[in-house]
Amino acid sequence: MNASCGGLPFDEQLEQARQCQEQGDPWQASEHCRAVLSRDENHAEALALLGQSLAAMGDLAGAGHNLNRAIETDPAQAMPYVHLGEVNLQIGRTREALRCYQHAIQRQPDDVNILNSFAVVLWNMGKIDEARALFRRAVDKEPDNPFTRRNFQLLNSRLVDRWHYAMVNDAVRNQQFEGALKRAIHPDSVVLDIGAGTGLLSMMAARAGAKQVIACEANPALAALARDVIRDNGYSDRIQVINKPSLQLDPDIDFPKHVRPNVLVAEVFDTMVIGEGALNTFAHARRYLLSTEAVLIPREAVLFGGLVESERLWREGAADRANGFDLNRLNDFRPDTLALEAESFSGRLLAEEFPVFTFDLAGDRQTPATSQLEIPITEKGICHALVFWIQLQLDDKASIDNRPAFDDTTEASTYCNHWYQAVKLLVPPVQAEPGMTLRIEARHNRQNVAVVIYDPETGKPLEDPGTSD
Repeated sequence: MNASCGGLPFDEQLEQARQCQEQGDPWQASEHCRAVLSRDENHAEALALLGQSLAAMGDLAGAGHNLNRAIETDPAQAMPYVHLGEVNLQIGRTREALRCYQHAIQRQPDDVNILNSFAVVLWNMGKIDEARALFRRAVDKEPDNPFTRRNFQLLNSRLVDRWHYAMVNDAVRNQQFEGALKRAIHPDSVVLDIGAGTGLLSMMAARAGAKQVIACEANPALAALARDVIRDNGYSDRIQVINKPSLQLDPDIDFPKHVRPNVLVAEVFDTMVIGEGALNTFAHARRYLLSTEAVLIPREAVLFGGLVESERLWREGAADRANGFDLNRLNDFRPDTLALEAESFSGRLLAEEFPVFTFDLAGDRQTPATSQLEIPITEKGICHALVFWIQLQLDDKASIDNRPAFDDTTEASTYCNHWYQAVKLLVPPVQAEPGMTLRIEARHNRQNVAVVIYDPETGKPLEDPGTSD
């Protein structure tokens, strides 16, 4: 018969401690543990539970002391190492925490909870490949565990950006790119696909008759996925996937001997055209990777702008008054630009649309530039925003864009819905009248675009961060 303490046998005290801990009451759990330890100061499970309870109560020093005692008393147990690892993480002792989890795994290599906990720690430390391998083991051991499957899926979703789904499902984009590839490719074509992603454009090139396709993808998870997708679709014999950024490609090592691609396809553009390094990517490829006569798809990219009246859009990222209170100070913390789906806001153009920058991807190296624009207002209204969109000229016959449907001139045959529109708000909005002009200064440094809009009355920039301090 079990010895008793505090009116309850040891086993019942421990069971009460476990239940209190599971129910979120570490205070009561610690009392049950102390009742056990008052009779047996080296009771390993009571020490471990007390350490876990103290950690939940914020007493990290006491938690570490009791967990270390539990490990000294019974070194074969795994869970005290897990909880000690959690404590070490909270006090910044990362190496010690990792050693604790490694000891736990050595003692119980098939414990799903330990695998899951260790994987979460590795993930938070940026050790993504190791975390993914542990999650995979945990899922294989216990496929029906919903928390492990959820964590594994969450990690996978961080490895591949969500916009890939919208992109591969963009029928207009796919149709136009495939048409341009078919027009460019002949039986001797060697295609370089930079930013290959899932390998979709590479497979289009192979289906169009390319002799060989070199798919370059920097993201390890995507590169592995592309290999699987390409194999599933029967094109592994003609498509080589290289897991490198294109700027690190070495033709003497990565390409077949004496081979230089004569077709480049790359969809490496963001909502402002150049934010993903498109200019460096194309310039480097032309200089170091491609044959001299190579065809580039696309060959030109244009950043367009339009001055828009849309209070609904303005309210997405700026403030003035609410319920009679002045909230203008909030504007000091507004984003420089927003990225929104055109369908999420309505608006009308107050002036003719205009090109902000035109990038000749097949021409000379693009240097940093400034564009001074004087935009004539043609419609009366309140100018709330400068909305940007892009147009890619794939070849002589095909282009794609994400111009919002401000009017009936947007052609469904060229509109690509996987890109959001970038928006710069006018703070404060400008009362627009036909005959006035709005001055805009745009600059790019080959990586980013910065825009300043000037007040038509004062001639000063509309936005002056920090003026409310």
